[in-house]
Amino acid sequence: MAPQSEWLLNDKAINDYFLLLQQEYPSVHALPTFFYQRYTRTKDSKENYDAIKRWTKKVNIFSKSKVFFPINIVEGDFSHWVLVVADMVNKELVYYDSLKKCYFYECHLKIMEYLVFEHNEKLSKSFPLDDWKQFKGSNPVQNNSIDCGVFVCTIAEYLSRDAAFNFTQQNMLAFRKLIAYELTTHKLVKIDVPSNSINGEIHRITCLHLTQKYPNVTFK
Repeated sequence: MAPQSEWLLNDKAINDYFLLLQQEYPSVHALPTFFYQRYTRTKDSKENYDAIKRWTKKVNIFSKSKVFFPINIVEGDFSHWVLVVADMVNKELVYYDSLKKCYFYECHLKIMEYLVFEHNEKLSKSFPLDDWKQFKGSNPVQNNSIDCGVFVCTIAEYLSRDAAFNFTQQNMLAFRKLIAYELTTHKLVKIDVPSNSINGEIHRITCLHLTQKYPNVTFK
């Protein structure tokens, strides 16, 4: 078996995946994975914001239905991916964490702070902070230390099409293969089947692709 570090989705894979999400679902937008580290680099939040405000120069995030913030939490040797989602339609800031760790408050504080700066900068008016709700989302959980990036990508894809979460840890190896397939073909695949058919559907799609690419090889 490969070392665990080889099973982790890195920043490039996650950024590339969220770019595919934006292409497939134009109503959503994603900030890059290094956004959070850069925005929290110093204690001066305004200085941090001024350093990154150009990243949204060509987009009004408040015109989108959802804005994704994939965040990599690093504490010593511990590294974990979580997802914060700004639902612009329902005015909700939602924290998704497949390990159910305690980063909700610090992540929400910084993301909400960023939204205030961004709203003032781009729309020249105060952000309606009192209208917004903040809470932890209800999502499937992982039972290992390597699948958090897969959960973040899969949760975001389901949210992009307003689909109910019907996957579990048992589907993560299949979704990992699907993400690799999507990144190599540069096209997302919507898995819209009952939960007990997810693994089989992903296997069918990925094997069909390989069979077409390598017609003389049998894939099982």
